[in-house]
This record gives sequence, structure tokens and C-alpha cells, in this order.
Amino acid sequence: MNILFLSTENPYPPDGGHHLRTFNVLKILANRHKIYFVGFAQDEGELKYIPEIRKFCETVDIYKVSKTGYNKNFIMLACNNVFSKHPLITQRYFIKEARERVEQISVHHSIDLVHMDMLALGLYRGMLKNIPVILTNHNAESLRFYRWIAIEKNPFAKGFLFYQYLKLKQFEKRICPSFNVCIVVSDYDKTYLRNLCGIDNFVVIPNGVDVGYFKPEYADVRKNRLVWVGGMANPYNSDAVDFFLQRIWPAIQHEVPEATIDFVGWGPTQILRNKASGDENVKVLGFVSDIRPIVQRASVFVAPIRIGSGTKIKVLNAMAQAKPVVATTIAAEGIDVISGENILIADDPEEFARKVVFLLNHEEIAKEMGEKARELIEKKYSWDIIAENIYRIYENSNQ
Repeated sequence: MNILFLSTENPYPPDGGHHLRTFNVLKILANRHKIYFVGFAQDEGELKYIPEIRKFCETVDIYKVSKTGYNKNFIMLACNNVFSKHPLITQRYFIKEARERVEQISVHHSIDLVHMDMLALGLYRGMLKNIPVILTNHNAESLRFYRWIAIEKNPFAKGFLFYQYLKLKQFEKRICPSFNVCIVVSDYDKTYLRNLCGIDNFVVIPNGVDVGYFKPEYADVRKNRLVWVGGMANPYNSDAVDFFLQRIWPAIQHEVPEATIDFVGWGPTQILRNKASGDENVKVLGFVSDIRPIVQRASVFVAPIRIGSGTKIKVLNAMAQAKPVVATTIAAEGIDVISGENILIADDPEEFARKVVFLLNHEEIAKEMGEKARELIEKKYSWDIIAENIYRIYENSNQ
């Protein structure tokens, strides 16, 4: 088949959850089909990776969009969006140059199927009426905003988020039924969106792991060492890091004063920077191109995430490395885990701290839990296994 692959980002390098899923799905589809890639970039530096995507595609086109955050272009876009019925995240990507290129590719390359990577590209659906289109929902977007609103303290931001939540909810309800198939990453997201949309064109394809890359190396584990992995510029990870430092870390230190924690990822929060400057047991490592050695040395992987939806690839990767994980319910959402067997789950900060301390004090139990986590990943979350479902769904959608 000839597949038009629309993506909100250039997924290379595959250094985060969004990139990892998009990049692996792209590779899987490219094994059997011809791919015409249209994506977007917030920074000029992302364009240098276009040759890496060309290895899998017939053509690659990437267009600049306004960068998220407090900058002139994005603020102007947000202000203009007040008067639009569409959510901000969809309006941001629906730009003239990309629309023209999508139309050109559709006409000149006999496109059989369109892969649309994330709801934010949903406005392009109206241009592709005579072609089967599959939407991949990395998250249930309105659910993600709803959870964000619940913990947002700034009243202005809270109001803006609520307005966007209402528009996202209506947009999901209106647009999802128009796709041939809507792929979601968890049963939780499927139930939420099915109830919202009143239609069952949702199929679960979970996030996966390259089990040959993320695997146990059995390096020397540093006693009482914790690790967090994830860029902290987005509100989901920044909240998790600040929540951990303010509500969980003091209780761990009280019980295990020699405990240390490595924070891996770009954009450390101000609370993290302040804490690290006065606590030598808190290490800020920044962006690391290969996180595996750092994760492997850790005694416990922590995922204290309170907002978001979908499944957290950082948790899957850690489990693939046979690391014992302590996670919140949201961090473990969509993963077929059993708390107490292959993971420990806690939402209350005191309970979260107790479970981390338990694993630090019971190394054999922690090791056994990590091994069971690896078994689960090999059985259900290897991209090699998931690929067969992807092929089946995409090929059946073109019949």
C-alpha cells in the first residue's frame, strides 16, 4: 500500500514516549508499505534529523509550527483560538503549506490509506473523505486535560484549560466516528472514548518496547539508588517531579537517609534545581542519549505521575530492564500489571514512600519483582508481537 503518514512531530531521535511509539509504528509499516511522511517541528534543530526519517519513507516533508509556551507566536495563536470552535491543539497544526502538501500527495501518489498520528491532526480528516484513515490516539486528550485541570493552581490557567477541555471533548465526540479505525493504547482510554462518542470503532494497540534494546544487563546495582526518567518541560512530568520532591522524598529520606535519586531528562523544574543545590543526594543529570546504564544501576524506578492518559512508555522500558517500579495508578494505567507481583502501585504520597522504602530494604524481593516485570513485557509488550496486530488492522482497513 501507499500510506500517507501524518505526524505532529519528527519522531527521531526516539528519545521519549511519543517519539518511541511513532517511530516504531513508522518502521513497522515501512517494512511492508511505501510511506509518504508529513510532519511538524517546533524547533529548527529538529529538521537536521530528516535524513533519519527518509531511510523509511518515499518522501519526507516537515513544517514549522509555533513552539508551545510563553512566546509571542504561541500566545497570539492561543488568543485567536478563543474565537474558534476548534481546540487549540488542532488549529496549531492545520497550516496552509501542510494542507497543500497533503492534497498534493493524496492526488499524485495514489494513497491507499492515511495514518493520522494523534487527535491534534484531526482537522485534516475533512480533506481525506475518499481515503481510509486510521487515527492513533496516544492519549484520550480531553481526559488528559480534565486531569490536568484538577491539579492546576493558577486560576487563569485553570479557566483556559477548562475551556480547551470542553472544546476537546466536543471535537473528540464529533471527529472520532469519522475515522475507519481509532487506535487507542489502553482499554481505559477505549472505554472512555467509546462512552463519549457513542460508537465502537476503537481498537487497542498498546505501547510497546524494543525488548532487544531495553533488556536487563545485570550491571552492579547501586544500593538505595532511585531513578526518574522523563523530560520535565511538559506539565505532566513537571508535576510528577515536584510532587515527588515535596510529598514523597522527605519520607524516604527519613527512613533511608543514604538514599539517592537521579533525575534524567531535559528541562528540570525550579523546585528540582533548588532541591539539588542543597541536597547532594538529589542528582540532576539532564538529557542523556542512552538512559539504559543509569536505569540499570538504580535499585528502584519511580513514576509518581498524577495527570495524563494513555500508557507510559518510560514505565514499560524500565520493566523491560527488569527494574522494580513504584508507580501511581495513572502511571501504570493501561499496562496489564498486578500490584505486589510485577509492580507496586500507590497514589497516596506516604504509601508511595513506604513502598519505595520496602523495596530498598528487601533487595531480593525487588529483584524478583523486576524479573516478573520483564516476563510481562516479553509476553505482551514487545514491538515484534504488536507488529502483527498493526499489519492486520491496517491491511483490513484498505479492503
